[in-house]
Amino acid sequence: MLSCLLPLFSLQPATAGQTDNCHCFRERSYDPAHKFAADDYLLTTSFNSLIAATLGVSKRQIVMMKMKGGVDPDELLAALYIADRTQAPMDLLLSIRDNGGSWQSILSSPALQGKNSTDPVIAKITGGAAGDDITSQITDAMISTYYQALPKKISDMREQYFSNKELGLIFALHKQSKTPMAKIVAMSRQQKMSWSEIAHYFNLTPSGVGKTILGEQT
Repeated sequence: MLSCLLPLFSLQPATAGQTDNCHCFRERSYDPAHKFAADDYLLTTSFNSLIAATLGVSKRQIVMMKMKGGVDPDELLAALYIADRTQAPMDLLLSIRDNGGSWQSILSSPALQGKNSTDPVIAKITGGAAGDDITSQITDAMISTYYQALPKKISDMREQYFSNKELGLIFALHKQSKTPMAKIVAMSRQQKMSWSEIAHYFNLTPSGVGKTILGEQT
């Protein structure tokens, strides 16, 4: 447990860094007249599915935590990853984080020091990685785990400046449609197709992409 951490921080109800993240998406289906309208939903639901499939948490829990708790998505992702790798209580991790503790100091505490230190993401956070770098490192680790993607393949995609959610979606569309990623990239960048339009082209629905990641029938 993290009892050794408690004297270091005065735990109060988690409020710092929280945002009002509404996940009540109105547009959940591809509409040719508004081809970008469902993109936010597709990107979010597919990314949440990837988190659920790799970090030992249900998708429903992820959505509820974002809606009810107002937790910043990047902070939640870091907490879920660290909790999965160290078995530390996620709520306590977030509380300490919200009360001024950095992820580096949390992982360097006596309670967690050395736990899963061989994990490359944990090692990088302990070494000082912060902010967007943590989110990117975790995203790469999830993609590597779920899709068994080689680091070079992931880094090549990173060089094309896709967001973490876009990167996860590209791998999902690649697997589900059996289409080369280069073609999917070209559809987005050269042909200027929306993500939901690309999914529709492959006869995939926004909700179906997320369900398939979780191994559910669509």
